[in-house]
Amino acid sequence: MSYSLSMSGVLVGRSELEVRDADRKVARGTFRPGLGYELAQPVFDLFEGSRGDSSALERYRQARDALRLQFTDAGGAVIPVRELTIRRKPGAPGGAAEYVIEIEIDHAEFWRAGS
Repeated sequence: MSYSLSMSGVLVGRSELEVRDADRKVARGTFRPGLGYELAQPVFDLFEGSRGDSSALERYRQARDALRLQFTDAGGAVIPVRELTIRRKPGAPGGAAEYVIEIEIDHAEFWRAGS
């Protein structure tokens, strides 16, 4: 199933969330940027640059939350998320920009549906 990430009705990107860990409530997969990604990318770059620094991570979370991102399934149902990051995939061939999205989801219906 394809999932979408949007911001004020603008598509930021999509993913199938190919890897899932129901015990940890974490899903991740290849992220395919949409037209709105270039608006959100500087915020996600803050995460990559934080290197685990707690104050930098807090600045990232505040900036990300200000984007008012909305995560939805293929049917348009909103799925609440606890945490969301997008980062460049390490070692992408030819230096191409490839991305990975990782989402912490507590929403029971997401896991029950075996999405």
